[in-house]
Amino acid sequence: MERLPYIDEHAISVAANRAETWSAMLRTICRDPHDPSTVPTGFVLDEARPPERLALRGRHLFARYRWVFDLDAEGPQRTRVRSATWAEFPGPHGKIYRALVIGSGGHRVAVRLTLKRIAAQALAGRTQIGEDAADYVDVFEVPLGPADSRTAEQALRDALGQNPGVLGAAVRWIHRHVLGFRLGPASSPGHLIGWSIARSDADEVVLIANGPLMHGELDLRRQDGRRAVLTTRLHYRHRFAGRAVWLAVGPLHRVIAPQLVKRTARVAEAAGFEFH
Repeated sequence: MERLPYIDEHAISVAANRAETWSAMLRTICRDPHDPSTVPTGFVLDEARPPERLALRGRHLFARYRWVFDLDAEGPQRTRVRSATWAEFPGPHGKIYRALVIGSGGHRVAVRLTLKRIAAQALAGRTQIGEDAADYVDVFEVPLGPADSRTAEQALRDALGQNPGVLGAAVRWIHRHVLGFRLGPASSPGHLIGWSIARSDADEVVLIANGPLMHGELDLRRQDGRRAVLTTRLHYRHRFAGRAVWLAVGPLHRVIAPQLVKRTARVAEAAGFEFH
């Protein structure tokens, strides 16, 4: 390996395991996330050792450089991504180029932005944001009968109803056109209100939606057989814009969400579901 002068190192802690973080890194850096060799223009692949290291190298008239990402496990669901750079800037033109790229701070900003994008990609790829990573969380709950025989998914479908009506259509419109979520078909069995069903079992259903402004998660959980709990979590991909949009939409959500979770219980009672 060509020895080059050391420039700097930056790091970020990602709330995902190494395999998830590796995948997020390829989605961020490579043109084809399934092919590590499809690196950005100006680089070629130097080394790919999943899920531990991705190394790029390149050269042009004014510089020779190497950019290395190392992934270190900090825990079962946390990875530290380290980005290290080595470079040489030969000749007088190289010195000028170094001042423009390194001395100006542009290189540092670009690297840190790349690390933040990797962390955001890893977060979006997970089915659960987690309390420590969410920018917004709210929780609403209602009492249930002793043992509602429906699954959590069926309870939520019953609450939403077969025909979403004007309010349901308005909610979908806001989710798509205001919050910017990429929604699935309303009639798809793998979606509810256009959100993807990430997990569904007897006691819990988790919905996720992604968009350029934010990543969202809705979690309806039956706890202790006596309560239905609806949790909303958001992670802003663009912090200022995401926060500003949610500042406008949030009050409406905090009116509709508790009514939705109440309806999960009311529909069961009205339909005469069996309680054991």
